[in-house]
Amino acid sequence: MASRVKVNVLFFASLKEDLGVSEIELDVSMLAGRSDLLDALTNELGTECVAPLLAENISIAINRNIEKGDFSLEAGDEIAFLPPITGG
Repeated sequence: MASRVKVNVLFFASLKEDLGVSEIELDVSMLAGRSDLLDALTNELGTECVAPLLAENISIAINRNIEKGDFSLEAGDEIAFLPPITGG
């Protein structure tokens, strides 16, 4: 059985409003990737809540580095979901 690790997941701006939460701690498999993270979030928050995170224009940062492809998670990682930035 794979080792489990705890990661902190942050939601910013409109995503925080959509999900009704600014951060959660998740228990995931060590070296889990993008799809594992989304599965864990779906189990924790429900399919409807996670839907906004699947939008093409949402960025994921791991430890403050934007990840374009897949990634592996380790204990203590900070994952941030970032909506597009608009300015005026």
